[in-house]
Amino acid sequence: MIGFVYKDLLVLRRQVLLYLFFVGVYAALVVSGVFGPYILPALLVVIGLMLPMSSMSYDDLARWDKYAAATPALRQGIVAGKYLFALLCILGSAVLVLILMLALSLTGLMESPAVETGLTVLGCIGSALILDAVLLPLLFKFGAEKSRVILMILFAAVFGGSTLVGTLAEKAVPLPEPPAWLLTALPGVLGIIAVGGFVASYFISQGIFEKKEL
Repeated sequence: MIGFVYKDLLVLRRQVLLYLFFVGVYAALVVSGVFGPYILPALLVVIGLMLPMSSMSYDDLARWDKYAAATPALRQGIVAGKYLFALLCILGSAVLVLILMLALSLTGLMESPAVETGLTVLGCIGSALILDAVLLPLLFKFGAEKSRVILMILFAAVFGGSTLVGTLAEKAVPLPEPPAWLLTALPGVLGIIAVGGFVASYFISQGIFEKKEL
């Protein structure tokens, strides 16, 4: 399993460096005032999605699964390696973004307090885990190309729903206000959903890949 993760890092090393470059560029744009600082946590969600998808795309092109399934790791190791790789991508990018945002905060280039910064990064980690929990079973079921189309449809639906809510709020349309207890419990609930969904997704992918004809 660790070998599969190492393989993904080697295959995607140039893409990883490219993403690191883009993070640096966006950090510079935040410092110059072009973007707000909260563009940086959004990048970790993008990295957490795109690197696993790129990894699966390369695997499909090379027909890697047929070879890897014949190794001692078997199919279970392939799935476990991909989930571990996705998790490392999310956590690694989160650490980088957190360091950059704390540096901006300590130097006075960003006004948000450290606690708020940490909560924002944690929220984006949860979002990335939830999105990967949806994406990875699709990748194992349909492959990278079909999953890309499905993911675009899901993004369009989420973006459309968010835009609709924002439009209604701007027009002062009365929306149902959630109870106070729900707002208080929301971070913990989202954390449970993110971690639990990622774990459940792992077992779903194991079942999908076990039955898949290679």
